[in-house]
Amino acid sequence: MAARLTAREREQYDRDGFLVREDVFSAAEIAAMCRAIEQVCADLVARKERSRKKVQVSGFSVFEQFPDANVVIKWEPSDPNRLKGLEPFAHLDPYLTEIAAHPGFVEPMRDLVGCEDVALFTEKLNLKRALGGGGFAPHRDFPYWKEPAEQPERLVTAWVALDDADVDNGALEVLPGSHLLENVPSRRSEKVFETYEVDASRLDLSGMRAVPVRAGSVIFFGPLLVHRSGANESGRDRRALLYTYQPAGLRTQYENTRIWAAATRAGEKG
Repeated sequence: MAARLTAREREQYDRDGFLVREDVFSAAEIAAMCRAIEQVCADLVARKERSRKKVQVSGFSVFEQFPDANVVIKWEPSDPNRLKGLEPFAHLDPYLTEIAAHPGFVEPMRDLVGCEDVALFTEKLNLKRALGGGGFAPHRDFPYWKEPAEQPERLVTAWVALDDADVDNGALEVLPGSHLLENVPSRRSEKVFETYEVDASRLDLSGMRAVPVRAGSVIFFGPLLVHRSGANESGRDRRALLYTYQPAGLRTQYENTRIWAAATRAGEKG
């Protein structure tokens, strides 16, 4: 499906803060994405020049910067050698760059972002491997993007299911209407990234609902929607690509990582 938003979809998105389109990508396109991303992951894990610094920024993730590849790797805290995610990654494979121009992304994004000329801000890979892939705490994306993005309020994410996602393997969960809340309490913590998470003791999350989808489907949502996902205790992977769009011409996360990588290299030399 490559169409612009219908009036019903627009109403739903404005009310609930998210929108689902089933079967946006064909089985062949999903297979190509999977091949590309698995090769990228294998190449990064195999690199001998991996940095020695891994920083646990929250109870859910351990981060490591790869300056040479301009990518940040996310590891499972329970296993420092088990990859959990990447950001950004499209520059590491031609197909992953090419697919960002797919009409299934671009056409609805023109309506959701609010302009005709849209482009990527960032891309994230979330890996939940079978039998223990970790979950993500309830959060909104806006606090993470408030500084690195030029217009964080206009960012819209397309969450692409590479595998069938359901409750058993850690489907995305959302709090409908939470994008309209004026105040969303944050966690108190000494770890900066944990302060970006939602304080569940001060916000009623009983209305959160899982959004099960088939591989090839897309969940669209903005930076203010409260969302999370549970651990994958099933025998199936739950992989997802997240392509986030903004008005074209604004600074991208890839550009940010290049700046951060240059600073890291300069610090190491100094």
